[in-house]
Amino acid sequence: MSTLAVPSPALIAAPDAYQLESTDPLAVELAASFLAEASAQAGTAAARDREADPREYETWFGGARIGLRLPDGSPAAGGAYRRYDPTTAELAQLWTRPGLRRTGLALRVLGELELLAERSGYQRMYAVAEPGQEAVRRLLDAAGYDALGAAELDYLGFVRALRSQ
Repeated sequence: MSTLAVPSPALIAAPDAYQLESTDPLAVELAASFLAEASAQAGTAAARDREADPREYETWFGGARIGLRLPDGSPAAGGAYRRYDPTTAELAQLWTRPGLRRTGLALRVLGELELLAERSGYQRMYAVAEPGQEAVRRLLDAAGYDALGAAELDYLGFVRALRSQ
């Protein structure tokens, strides 16, 4: 059994107008925003999320949640990962506030999640884009993730080696 070295939230820096935070009340707001929007689009995201153990995203369980706040304190973007296997972290709950999409926030959140995962000992990141998640597919492609199948698949996996590999 291996132990993951979990980075301190203090290692996360956000020099611009967005305040980056690790698991805190912002995570609750981000998760609620993500689930509300995903459920409205797909109808089942909230039910699937309730089936998952929320501890999977806690640092002591091999996961992480981060978020960006606007200067007024409201959620701007966020995401999470959980342990998939001893060397792989699985991305989940990537979300950007609708009015802030296409501004680079999702790439920033993804980059921070990758950095945290690498510091925690993971060697690669994995994600699945479900039906209707074209924006997620574009994001992962733009971030250098390799698709694990044909683009026309409803559920398409993506993988990327982390920087230290």
